[in-house]
Amino acid sequence: MVSLRERKARASYSNVADGLENLSSEDEQAGPTNHASKANSPNSEDEGDQGDDTSFSSGESSEFKPDSPEKKGKGKDRADGSQNGEAEDDEMDEDEDEDEDDEPDEGGIEDDDIDPSLREMSGTPAPRTKLPTKNKKVPPVRPGVSLAAPPIHGQSEISLLSLQHRALIQASSVLLTKPNTTTKNLDNERHQARDRDQSRVHAPSIFPSGHQVPFETRLTASPNNGWAGKGEIQWIDQSGPSCQRNERRRNDDWDRHMYLTFGSPWEEWRGEGWFPELFVGNEDELEEKDRGKRENWLLRDEVRLGLDDIGRWTKEELQFLTEDEAEESYLPTPIYRNGESHITCHMGPHDQQSAHTFSLFQSRSLAETNPVVPHEGHTFFAGGPIWGMDWCPYPDSKSADFGFEQYIAVSTLPHLDTRPHMAEKWPQSSKGSIQIWSLSPSSADTPMDGSSQQSRMTCEMVLCVNGGPAMQLKWMPLGVWDDYDVSSIGQAESKIPKSGVLAAIQLDGSVSFYSVPHPRFVPRNQDHPRFLKMDEPLLRLEIPDAMAMCLDWMTGTRIAVGLSNGHLVIWDIYDALKAGNAQDIFPVLYTSVAVSAIRSISVGRLPPSEKQLGGEPFYVLMGAYDGSTTLLDLRDPSFPIELNKARIPCMAVKWIAQMASPALCDIDYIIQIIKTRGAHSGRSHTMSSHRGQVWDIASSDYHTMLVSAGSDGALIITNFNAGFFRKRKIPLAMHRLYEIDYSEKSDEYRIIDDILPESQTLENATSRRPPNIAKRAKHDPPTHLLKTAAWRPEVGIHKVTWNDGCGLARAGWLASGGASGLGRVEWIEGRWRGGRAP
Repeated sequence: MVSLRERKARASYSNVADGLENLSSEDEQAGPTNHASKANSPNSEDEGDQGDDTSFSSGESSEFKPDSPEKKGKGKDRADGSQNGEAEDDEMDEDEDEDEDDEPDEGGIEDDDIDPSLREMSGTPAPRTKLPTKNKKVPPVRPGVSLAAPPIHGQSEISLLSLQHRALIQASSVLLTKPNTTTKNLDNERHQARDRDQSRVHAPSIFPSGHQVPFETRLTASPNNGWAGKGEIQWIDQSGPSCQRNERRRNDDWDRHMYLTFGSPWEEWRGEGWFPELFVGNEDELEEKDRGKRENWLLRDEVRLGLDDIGRWTKEELQFLTEDEAEESYLPTPIYRNGESHITCHMGPHDQQSAHTFSLFQSRSLAETNPVVPHEGHTFFAGGPIWGMDWCPYPDSKSADFGFEQYIAVSTLPHLDTRPHMAEKWPQSSKGSIQIWSLSPSSADTPMDGSSQQSRMTCEMVLCVNGGPAMQLKWMPLGVWDDYDVSSIGQAESKIPKSGVLAAIQLDGSVSFYSVPHPRFVPRNQDHPRFLKMDEPLLRLEIPDAMAMCLDWMTGTRIAVGLSNGHLVIWDIYDALKAGNAQDIFPVLYTSVAVSAIRSISVGRLPPSEKQLGGEPFYVLMGAYDGSTTLLDLRDPSFPIELNKARIPCMAVKWIAQMASPALCDIDYIIQIIKTRGAHSGRSHTMSSHRGQVWDIASSDYHTMLVSAGSDGALIITNFNAGFFRKRKIPLAMHRLYEIDYSEKSDEYRIIDDILPESQTLENATSRRPPNIAKRAKHDPPTHLLKTAAWRPEVGIHKVTWNDGCGLARAGWLASGGASGLGRVEWIEGRWRGGRAP
């Protein structure tokens, strides 16, 4: 009768190399006969106890030696003695575990052969002496067949080593796997070494060298809130080896960053940006020491592209609409729940706010709505959700004739309930409008005492267009304005000069280019703007099987467009604009970048090399709805570089011209800048944090202030110069310029703009909780910093942009707008920490 508790033989370790499965001595491997005789002799137990219980593999357990010779020999002896009966087998089975534990391990290393110092090194305990066991039962019958698989390794020669060498191998293996027991002093030394490494990391070498343009421009006097007239520009020649120039720039930034706050003082504004049209020197003959000289470069307002008289008409050739006609088909319809066509917004100091109503095309100054706000600006109402906004690049030499007036283009959706679907083209007959607002001083005379200059903001003109509302606007950046004679204003037979050419992404899936007449030559009526009907644009570009989603200018006439099918297309429109025909224009490049629609795009404008200062830019930064952020090198467009991958769409990217680095929003709704070259390439630096999705990021070609707009209703500014040098444990420093709220109960808005600067730890900025549940109560971020994607669409700020096209003296103007239809224009200028310059 076979016992039900009979145990099966243990599986063998087939991966043990041949020669390592048994490290017993030769006497212990004499064969099954000797082992059997020892088992039957009365002194076998005493002889077995003379050996060491500690083996190289397992200690006391026999589990690690399933195929040892002594086991095989004992199995044979039990087979010969099986005639004692089945009843005896049952008793043996019941005590089998005890027998195996009591059975001495005869295959180990002799204890006398191991040096005591090696035992101390390895931590192996000294062998314990076992008392002889009387009436030891014979182990049960085991089959004498080995279960080991054929060895997969070659024949091992470890058995040829002496026992002392084997003991040394054992001690070494224990030391290699021994846990680290570093003392407290060694821990302190390691932390100090890490701090020294961090100091080296946060040194001047970490800051990118920026663009490779061998010159800089600076202001010589205060811009006086943008109304100081034509600023005097100082040209700084930085010709010479690029390594020396870059090192000098990094050292200057390192010396000044500790004196900076959230803003950037006007003394720190510098640069002219870079476009290939600015360089007029001879690249082949120009020496390195002459590349930054003034005669080899043009300023932005000095560039002319040769598009004069393109899109220029007389007043009789223009078609104007009445206010009722424009309101019926083209203008947004701000009709709210209570049936009113105006919006109510509570403004002022946070504890003394009052209600203000805004009708379509109405604006109020910040001094009127909140006297506490220290800077100049205006709040205006565009009538619908603002999605497109851009400053008109107009030269100082021309704007001086009209008090240095600035212009900004704004586009809206018809209503907040208008929700365009992705890749769904609207009919080309759909109506839309583009508003042209002016920002001008309230008087022609500029105060001589340097006091704050009061200004006014007015909607001058509305372009009534076909193709649907515009979701993004971008002016041609260089030299497309027309010359004029001031005395010709009001003359019917003279052609009206254009202030620029405006590119618009429209909901019919096209990129359309509109010539915008100068507002001073088409004066507005006394109580409302002029409504100019434009049935056809100068040029319309489209892809049959895709919609245009976003755009950015690469040069003065070359444009990059992201499509709904994940492709990038680049056009050069110069010849098409001159010919007035889009039939013969073909893309310069059409390549796949992402697996879903491209949501945002920004061109990295920097020269290809020191010897190609007039070459075209080759970096294009893109964010897509599949969560990818991609940097495409146009020199190898088939292999885009993926900078980041998240589980949420990448809605905003921006190329930072001052540092030649990309900025993006990651999955934690924080703004990061990634260094793409030089020391620590690929490292990301956190700048600021939002509580919801980021809609737009804005940086300037002239200063280091970075602004982001989010779905949480906040407009946040930070200084990326100081952010790059922030050490790991230093909190993030940022300032909320304003924040907008919405009350569903009363259908009213509220703007708070007297908010103090703030700092956040990186844990709160990312809302990452500690893994230990017991510590979460103390480490949870404050409730006002919790992040979520479920923000009401009414509070979102969709667009923010700096005034980059009008020179250093106007670089402080910032415009923003969102879903409420409220837009805001304000002058931002930083100050030195402690009130003193370095």
